[in-house]
Amino acid sequence: MAKLKLIIGAILLLAMTVNAQAHHSFNALFDVSNTISITGEVAAFRFIAPHSYIQLVETLGDESQVMWEVETTTPGMLTRKGVTPNTLQSGQTITVTGNPTRDGRKLIRLLTIRMSDGQELQIQ
Repeated sequence: MAKLKLIIGAILLLAMTVNAQAHHSFNALFDVSNTISITGEVAAFRFIAPHSYIQLVETLGDESQVMWEVETTTPGMLTRKGVTPNTLQSGQTITVTGNPTRDGRKLIRLLTIRMSDGQELQIQ
């Protein structure tokens, strides 16, 4: 019976480890060898765990608009980097720099935020 509990415990631990690794495998989802910058208006800022998100509307040269999802880090890490729930407001223009996805989705992993006053916040 003790041996069975040990085996079940080991299987559960292995399953949790694989799940955690997949969740945090930025290299699988994001092209970390490439960075892009996007300037746009903040549509929403969700200061939530485990990862906060910025929705950013980019206006292209032909006046069409593209909605980007910007994946950030944890609220605790953002706070240590100078970002609070009130730092980004809807309608505010910012420039974000980050790693694009490998599959072309309008999603990037945030590295820096440049505010409209020129202040740059290094996130990663």
